[in-house]
Amino acid sequence: MAQVVAPSPDIDHAPLLLREPYRLMFPIGAALAFAGIGHWVLHAVGVLEDYRPIFHAMTQIQGFLMAFAVGFLFTMIPRRTGSAPPSVFTLTVGALAPIGVSVFAWHRAWMLSQLCWFVLAFTVVGFVVRRFSNRRSTRRPPNSFVWIPVAFLLGVAGSLLTAVGAASGGQWWLHDLGRGFVLQGMFVALVLGVGGLALPLMTRGEAPADADDSTDHRRARALHLLAAATLVASFFLEQWVSLRAGLAVRGSVVAATLLMSAELAVPPSKPGAVRRLVWVSAWMLPLGFMLGAIFDDHAKAFLHVAFIGGLATLALAVSTQVTLGHGGFSSLLGGRPWAVVAIGAFALLALGPRIAMSIDPDRFFLWMGVAAALFIAALVSWVVFVVPKLARPSA
Repeated sequence: MAQVVAPSPDIDHAPLLLREPYRLMFPIGAALAFAGIGHWVLHAVGVLEDYRPIFHAMTQIQGFLMAFAVGFLFTMIPRRTGSAPPSVFTLTVGALAPIGVSVFAWHRAWMLSQLCWFVLAFTVVGFVVRRFSNRRSTRRPPNSFVWIPVAFLLGVAGSLLTAVGAASGGQWWLHDLGRGFVLQGMFVALVLGVGGLALPLMTRGEAPADADDSTDHRRARALHLLAAATLVASFFLEQWVSLRAGLAVRGSVVAATLLMSAELAVPPSKPGAVRRLVWVSAWMLPLGFMLGAIFDDHAKAFLHVAFIGGLATLALAVSTQVTLGHGGFSSLLGGRPWAVVAIGAFALLALGPRIAMSIDPDRFFLWMGVAAALFIAALVSWVVFVVPKLARPSA
């Protein structure tokens, strides 16, 4: 079972949004998800002239998913460590930077968009490092948390490589390498880092031990760092050898790490549809990379099994569980709320037309509109179910 840590007095006396930042960050993430997906529907029905794929990618990864990740980290880490909550300045940066990424990306102001991302990345890393290294902190992170700085390093390096590759003219492989770091590597590493703690805790009520200096723990951290190096190498493998090889190695690293640190092979032992959705969506992450390797002619389409079925659905499922758990809705955690079933069903249904966009290019925009509409239906289900609970004080 998870070790109980007495909350910091700073948390007890903090304003609600500093004490529970997820109440602010989750709605921001949902709004950005609507923006990143909604313009596809508007384009499909002829309201917008273009569908802006770069804006879509930036908004989904550095906007929607990042806002959910910030809400989770800013809430979970002070409780895990018994340390102070984020400051007003830190939370303000966490809230405004993802919005800035998306707004500037819509206006094709790429440099300003990525400047917002750099500020956010360094703010979050600084917050994490200070909370775990502060003398007032009562606990150390689990071994899997070595992935968190790796995640943000990949995000920053990816943005820089994308810009260098585009500016150099003849070095487009650097651009593609950077895109891989940002669109895949960063959030994969973040899930592998946080998942070692969150997945067993959420699905089975178990949490890994804190890291220490024993031989076993040093070996575990070394294995995580070796896996991180292999993940990074998979992107070079994709550029220099083959797409199939890169995706196969990437999928293997993700599966092996989740099996090792989160014991993902063990199904949820606690009841509740939301816990099963967390578990299933975690499995979709390595599955998407493996399918991309097998069907490499349509790799981009099958990677959306990892993006939609994995990352996006995992964000909605984890945020739902955080809201129910912290808000005092424990009876719903053990039940089968209609919205949780709807989120999983609509996200799963969205995979079909998203894959069809590649297999049936003659009806590309039709399938794009259907896929976007189905995922928006999952988002609407989340909003209707979760947002009213975010406005209620914790029990």
